[in-house]
Order: sequence, then structure tokens, then C-alpha cells
Amino acid sequence: MKIVMTLFMFLVLSISGALAEESAQINLPDGAVARLGKGYVREVLYSPDGTHLAIVSSIGIWLCDTTTYRAVALLGGQTGGINSLVFSPDGKTVATSDGRDNTVRLWDAETGESKRILTGHTETVDDVAFSSDGKLLASGSWDGTVLLWKVTDYGELDK
Repeated sequence: MKIVMTLFMFLVLSISGALAEESAQINLPDGAVARLGKGYVREVLYSPDGTHLAIVSSIGIWLCDTTTYRAVALLGGQTGGINSLVFSPDGKTVATSDGRDNTVRLWDAETGESKRILTGHTETVDDVAFSSDGKLLASGSWDGTVLLWKVTDYGELDK
């Protein structure tokens, strides 16, 4: 009996997963090719090469592959709302600023894995930006400071 119930549950979950995947494409407006992300969407940003799309939502940050129209990762670990998101110029790193824990986080844009958490601000980090050559990352905060970080080792530069 346990085997039958296990097989039944597996079948139900498999079918519902397949239907959920297909339902993302049902009833799309004219001209739309896919429905991505979940939750309240706050920001959408393409990677520099256009292969990835970052969707900042109330659930987290979804990284989607623009060739398959599928989510490849959900970035997690930040405790508050995301105030800012930016791709590095080479598209390999995503930097985010958190609205509650005063940090900047760096993520691998391919895998969604956390690379580093940058601390140093004493209030909400409102914005992040990479320099055009990708060697520096700037973070601006409600504490009235802009911190510059060396991208090679993410050590804070002299203030």
C-alpha cells in the first residue's frame, strides 16, 4: 500500500509540475513570448550580453536564461527588499544592495551562488554600480557615504 501511495503522489506531483510549467505560457498577450518571475516585480534588468535577465521581485531575484525563457536561479539570503541590482560589465557577476541589512552582495550570474557579502555601511544601501571597466564597485547608502570596492578582491578602498 505504501508503494502505491508513493507512486500516486509522485504521479500527481509530476503532472502538476508539468502543468505549472505549461501554464506560464498560457494566455500570453499578443507579442509576448514568455511569462517569467513570481511575486511583485520591482525591477527587470538584462545582462550586458543579453543572455540573462534579472527579475527583482517580492520573492527574491530570479535569474532567467533569455534563450530558453527559464529561471536558472533564485538568489536568496538577503533579509530585506532589494534596492538596487547591477550586472558587472562582463556579465559574470550580479551585485545587489539590501534594504535592511546594510550589505552589498555579489552573486555568480550563471549559477546564482553567493560570491561575497560586503559590509561597511551603517544604514540602508540604496544603490550599487560597477565602473565601466569593471574594476570598481560603488555602493551608496543612507548613511551618507559612497564606498568603493576593488573588484579583484572586493577590499574596500580608502575613504
